[in-house]
Amino acid sequence: MDLYKLSLGGMLNCLEVEQHRSINAAARSRDMSQPALSRSIQMLERELGVPLFERSSNGVNPTPYGETLLHHARIVQSELQRCLTDIQERKQTGRMSLRVGATPSVVTWLIMPTIAATYTDKNQEQTNIGLIESHPDDLMSALIRGSLDITIQPPSDEDINDDVVGVPLAESAVGVVVGAQHPLAKKGKVDASELSRYLWMLPAWASTWNRRFQLELHALGLEQPQRALLSNSFQALRQMLLDYDALAILPLEYVGADLRSGVLKPLPIRHVFARTQYWAYVKRGRAMSSASIAFRDSLIAFARKKGKAPAADPL
Repeated sequence: MDLYKLSLGGMLNCLEVEQHRSINAAARSRDMSQPALSRSIQMLERELGVPLFERSSNGVNPTPYGETLLHHARIVQSELQRCLTDIQERKQTGRMSLRVGATPSVVTWLIMPTIAATYTDKNQEQTNIGLIESHPDDLMSALIRGSLDITIQPPSDEDINDDVVGVPLAESAVGVVVGAQHPLAKKGKVDASELSRYLWMLPAWASTWNRRFQLELHALGLEQPQRALLSNSFQALRQMLLDYDALAILPLEYVGADLRSGVLKPLPIRHVFARTQYWAYVKRGRAMSSASIAFRDSLIAFARKKGKAPAADPL
């Protein structure tokens, strides 16, 4: 089979037929005649030697061969759209673009230092960087859609979608953290039973970090806190610790600057918290741009330099 004979237009037309379940509706959407659209698909079927669609009472539906083609056609469509966007941006700005997604807990101590170390180098190719902070599930969806080039986030509790590939990138110790003014901050030893008396700052119940929190509470032998304030903003959690006698279980790297300055304190609890990992994810099968490769390599180098990287092969 000659790859160069495959019709790109025919593949994109197949996506329209899948969406509308109708040859006529797909033709109208493409602003072309129905016979012309049908011919483009028939040419593709002849070249592949298999039927791609079949008619039924529910309209025009893909065959198993069609499903396979459509899966790859979506990737082709996404890559072509990204190509057009990148070319247009480079025409306007003369720069490459890079879209990074990250959970808030990793931005300050890993993402921003990497960006600063990589893109202040005059020899580094000039790049426009878009940084999106969001919930891990939202980041994964954006990565699969092609809206992001790479995401840095904790590994999912569920099986990762087959459309992405990831590797361990960095990790952080975890502990119970309070403000320096907190009554427990001045104690040389804290029993876990004392923690239930105070207000807890928690991520939203549906978050991966909150599920992690529940496991840590169980390990400490504690019940669900009676008083808790929920927020998906790590900045809000941090501010409440600074202003009120509250507690939170946080990655210590996230509040590293506050711990070094003394405005936040880790409580001396005799419990070994599991370290939290952060993974780097990219879309499976997608060719990484030079900007993505440079950023990935810089992340890995920075994490290893700081001694925060688990042993892992690059993406």
